[in-house]
Amino acid sequence: MKIEVCEWDSLFFNKKIGEIKFDKINQSIKDINKFDLLYVKQDEDELFAIDDFEHTYTETKVIFSKKIKNNSNLITGCVLSAFDTDISKDQIYSLAFESGKFSRFKLDNKFKQSEFEELYKTWIDNSLAKKIADDVLIYRQNNIVLGFVTYKISENYGAIGLIATDPKIQGKGIGTMLIKAVEDKLIYLKISELKIPTQIQNEKACSFYTKLGYNIKEKIVIKHYWKI
Repeated sequence: MKIEVCEWDSLFFNKKIGEIKFDKINQSIKDINKFDLLYVKQDEDELFAIDDFEHTYTETKVIFSKKIKNNSNLITGCVLSAFDTDISKDQIYSLAFESGKFSRFKLDNKFKQSEFEELYKTWIDNSLAKKIADDVLIYRQNNIVLGFVTYKISENYGAIGLIATDPKIQGKGIGTMLIKAVEDKLIYLKISELKIPTQIQNEKACSFYTKLGYNIKEKIVIKHYWKI
């Protein structure tokens, strides 16, 4: 069984990081001790031990999906593209940290808070550079960004990367407007499916997407094993 090197993660965190998908541990995995951290992906949550490695965190990632049929007809006048206006990156960074509050990179204590923040800053920077996103939509009032969403379009579906609203005004419909704005963009481009990733531990987000008509399409368990 081969471990796939996570080149980007390894370079970013300055650690040798690998990824492997299996449900039953095979201690004969070649070169396992060359890695500082393993991302272990499973279909079902089964805990096991890996010699000389410590299990530190488990996350269940879910992908919500919905077939989009019609424009939302929702007034989204405060939602605009970050590419069409001047924005404060710091405001979006702050919201990005909010979007990652259930991230394994934040909740696994083996990662420093500074590493988590730098990761999400880089995610925003790369989204604004259109390296990993086609657009960044923001919700702004009085020149203050109160919410944002990034998304990427593949051949026949769109996928949200990050989404967050200011925690002080959550529950005011801003998240709904951001999602509907993305849906309308996809309808315009004749794309009929939108996927949204989150963690099943993020019950509030899961409930929100369900209310908007999304259903869980994929689920994967991700575990962290650090070399002792």
